[in-house]
Amino acid sequence: MPRSAFAGTRIRERRMTLGLRQSEVALRAGISGSYLNLIEHNRRRIGGKLLLDLAKVLETDSASLAEGAASQLLNALRDAAVGRPATRVDLSRTEDFADRFKDWAHLILAQQSQITALQQAVANLSNRLAHDPFLSEALHEVLSTVSAIRSTASILAEPGEMDQNWQRRFQTNVFHDSIRLATASQSLADYLDGDADQVFDALSPLDELEALLLKNQYHFTPLEELTVWSDAVAAEFLTEASPGARVLGLTYFKQYWEDAQRLSLPKLLNMILDMGLDPVKISRDAKVPLPVIFRRLASLPPHKNGIPVGLMICDCSGGLLRKQPCQEFQAPRVGSACALWPLYQSLTQIGAASRQCIEYSGRTGEPGAGALYDTFSIAERVITSSFDGPPIVRSTMLILPAETTLSTPLVTIGSTCRLCSEPACLARSEPSIFTDGF
Repeated sequence: MPRSAFAGTRIRERRMTLGLRQSEVALRAGISGSYLNLIEHNRRRIGGKLLLDLAKVLETDSASLAEGAASQLLNALRDAAVGRPATRVDLSRTEDFADRFKDWAHLILAQQSQITALQQAVANLSNRLAHDPFLSEALHEVLSTVSAIRSTASILAEPGEMDQNWQRRFQTNVFHDSIRLATASQSLADYLDGDADQVFDALSPLDELEALLLKNQYHFTPLEELTVWSDAVAAEFLTEASPGARVLGLTYFKQYWEDAQRLSLPKLLNMILDMGLDPVKISRDAKVPLPVIFRRLASLPPHKNGIPVGLMICDCSGGLLRKQPCQEFQAPRVGSACALWPLYQSLTQIGAASRQCIEYSGRTGEPGAGALYDTFSIAERVITSSFDGPPIVRSTMLILPAETTLSTPLVTIGSTCRLCSEPACLARSEPSIFTDGF
């Protein structure tokens, strides 16, 4: 039912909130009480001057009476319902519910937001427990020390006489091991009480570089304006980086600058105005390879492009070298990504570009509930094969939001198996932590 169809309900609720009688409002608006009664019971449509007159009498604006609950609220309510397919909800009554019970609608959204935040926290903790090297090392230290103390204590507890020298030696071992245990336990407690995300971001130089790129929104103006390459200019962005991250950062910035030299930002922006965000057309017109176009589009200044752009790059082992997200399309922080990503499919046909519309299922696993994305992928040989060694291959995938599907059947993917509950996925390698009743 159209949104304006419930204008009568909103008029009635506003009148009752102000404590006005139906006859009084009808008189001020210049209509009969019986006609206003029909309007309030949604049996007469309303608009134009009468809507303006009623809004003036009810001391509100006409838009709030005509449109009711914000479309953002309605979309969020529908998303919350779709996210729980086991609970049957009549989506056609979403607007009526939001208009009649605004407070309850906002409460549902607040709870949904909290559930989403808790699920993300669980996902982060699960990844951390599975892949955090410091946590694993700390737990190993605690368990090893406990085992050593237990072993020594069992020797001291054995019946019979023991040489005093050996006894003192074992007692000394217990004393020192107890200090080790206390130190390791305190270190573990401090680590768990600290900023988990900050520690987790620094697990590797690659994670550190990704955090730096995200902080700068993947765009670096000084490199765009640089006519001759300079390590010093690039190093300015890496003053607080670790040695490993600096090495990766200089390599990344050198490629960024080389891409900018092949296709300058002003020229790219002009081409986008003429062709839109179509990497294939831009590549043909600029005579620049697709991977370069993908990287340039992903480095656009945020204020120059209203459409979010994501970029994923992997090597021939499937390891992710670049993890630039696009809205909900996120790469796993650690471990392997979904095997169905077009990024990986391109590795089977080096040099062949592919375009695929995908549905990012997230955690619901409900067909049709995920966001749609238009992906462009291509694999290339970074170093040409020779008799001296194997070729080095990388695959690059550009990600853009899509309004409608571009192909049939639609491919449904997730982030990684552990964080996706897509049912009956043939590529699943491990169960999802978001199962029913989790």
